[in-house]
Formats: sequence, structure tokens, C-alpha cells
Amino acid sequence: MSPFSFLPDLPGNLNVLTALGLVLIAGIFGARLVRHVAPVPAITGYVLTGLLIGPAGLNLIGAATLNGLDRIVELALGLFVFELGRRLDYRWLLKERWLLITGLAVSIGVFAALFGLLLGFGLDALSAALAAAIGTASSPAATLNVVQEVKAEGQVSARMLNIVVINNSLAFLLFIVCLSVLHWRYGASWSVALLHPLYLIVGSIVFGLLAGRLLVFASRHLEPQSHVQHIMVFALVAATVGIADMFKFPALVSLLVFAVSSRYRDGRQVIVESEFSQINSLLYVILFVFAGARLELAQLGQFWLIGLAYIAVRLAVMAGLGTLLAPWNGLQARQGALLGLGLLPMSGVAILTAQYVSGIHPEFGAQLSALVLSVVAVLEIIGPISTHYALLASGESNVHKS
Repeated sequence: MSPFSFLPDLPGNLNVLTALGLVLIAGIFGARLVRHVAPVPAITGYVLTGLLIGPAGLNLIGAATLNGLDRIVELALGLFVFELGRRLDYRWLLKERWLLITGLAVSIGVFAALFGLLLGFGLDALSAALAAAIGTASSPAATLNVVQEVKAEGQVSARMLNIVVINNSLAFLLFIVCLSVLHWRYGASWSVALLHPLYLIVGSIVFGLLAGRLLVFASRHLEPQSHVQHIMVFALVAATVGIADMFKFPALVSLLVFAVSSRYRDGRQVIVESEFSQINSLLYVILFVFAGARLELAQLGQFWLIGLAYIAVRLAVMAGLGTLLAPWNGLQARQGALLGLGLLPMSGVAILTAQYVSGIHPEFGAQLSALVLSVVAVLEIIGPISTHYALLASGESNVHKS
């Protein structure tokens, strides 16, 4: 009979609640400390704090504990994507056709330029295409957070948010095409090569449409108090993330469709716009401290040259096309360049996408993941700073105005 011990087994991995508390406390104080040193957005402070306390730093939160926070982080990202989708004014987008053209031109231009660059560095065509597709998308959460932080309102910030929705949607479609080719390369049957991408596209869209219809229906039968609808939105976003994960749909696509379709179907305007200001502040800390803790710096030594070229080309195309197309968008050339500069943050979904490919075909995805991780390690830090500067320089910030 083994002796009873009432003492805990230490040291050990932090449980999820302890890790969550540490993430929030460290994020708050870390961001304040960083902002005392340099005038950067809070996101940068969160990411640097996460890098410090994560496995690449002091390892206060290990990889196993970070895995336990995955669902909370997915919910946080889901709420931000939903809010961004609700901000998409499709009527304005159809009226301002040059905004749609600009979004498509920037997205296709970035994909083509990155594809050519990576071919030049010796990557095979499929690896180059997948890495270029991933790089097409800007970060919804980072862009939205910085816009809210500086209270930006105007043509540059409005176009920036709409283009983020466009380039994320196009990046998903490009990725699906590449995924089908990847299946063919590794000898999958025609049913897998064709039906798997089709399943992802149709499934995520149908599920998003159903969620949007349900929100409109529920809002018509609920009391008009906003807090009741806020609970309903929160519940449906959480359910969308969870069910999409169960069915292996891309949750962020379902959430974008959910948000846009609920706005489109809301002819009577029964849905009260959700304003999760307090909970968003909480979730932003969790999301970006987690993102920083997840960063892996080991690949930077191997991929530093191609990574820097990737970032430079991506920025040059975004700023260049923003400047070139500025007159047709009613913007000055300088505003167009700032618009492109603000799109620099790369979507955190890039890591998930690369890991998804690695999970399907490990022998193919290793190099792709290493390249993407090296780029994200840099852009998680400098991307929000770029957006922050762009919005301040555009004159659309209201943070110092009363």
C-alpha cells in the first residue's frame, strides 16, 4: 500500500486556469512596460510578453499547457472575425467597385509576387504556391485591434478592413486549389483530391449561412435589449467554432459567412450590433500573448534571408498597388501607400494552415511550416506597428481628440 501524500507533485505543467491567469497578468504588465519604452500598439507588447514567458523564452508556460488554451484562443479569434465580417458593408463594396478591384488586385499581386520570389529561391511550384497563398491574407484580429485602439475612422481605415476580408477570402480559395493539387501529388484518389476541397468550401459556407439565418430568427423573437442579443451572438460564435472543428470545416470561413449573411438577411434591422468592448479587451490579451508564446525562433537562422525577402516583397506589392490605385479609390497617393502599409500584419491562421498541411502530408509540410513560422515570428511583432503607424500618419486616429 503506497503512502498517502497530501503535497502536490511539483514541478509540473500549469493547469489551464493558472496559465490563463498568468497570460492575462503578464500581458497587462508586459504591454505597459513595452509601451513605456516605445510608442507601439498594445498588441506588440502582448506578443513580446508571450515570447518571453513561452517555450522560446523563460518557458513559464510550456507547449502542453499552451495546447490547453487552444479552444479559448479559437473562440477569441472567432469573435474578432465575426465582428470584422459584420463591419463589411457589401452594398458599399458593390457601389465602390474600385474598392473591390483594389482588394482583388492587392491579393492577386501579393500571391503572384511571392510565388515568383519563392520559385527564385528554389522552392518547388506547389510549396511556393501554398506559401504564397498563406501570405496573401492579412491578420483580421491585429488589424481590427489597432483600428479600435487608435479609434480610427475614415477612408483609409474603412478600406483597410474591407480589403482584409477580401484577401482572407481569396487566400482561402487559393489554398483550397493548392490542397487539391497536393492530394494528387501524393497519390490520393480523385474523390479525395476533388471532394475534400469541395467539402471544405461548401461545408463552411452552408454552415455559415445556417448560423446567420439562426441569428436573424432568434433576434426577431428576443427582447430588444442589447445584452440578450450579445449573449446570443457569443453563443452562436462559440457553437460555430466548436461545430466547425467537429466537422473539420475552416471555422474562420464559416464565421465570415455567418457575419456577412446575418447582416444581409437582417432587412428589418432586428440585430443589435454587438459591442464586446470589455470582453474583447480580455480576449485580445489572451490571443496575442498566446501568439507570442507560440512563436518559434529556431527557423529564423535557417530561413532569415528568404523570410526577409518574403516580407519585403509582400510589403512592396501592398504599398505599391495601394499607391497606384489610390486615385480610383478617392485617395491621395500617400493615403494609398499607407493603406498598403496597414495591411502588413499576417494572419495568425497562417500557422494553423501550415500545420494543417503538415498533418495531412508530413513529408511535404515540414519545409512549408518552417518558412511560415519564420515569417510569422517577425510579422507578429512588426506588423501591428506598421498598421499603427499607417493609421496615425493618415490622420484618421481619434485617440488624442476629445
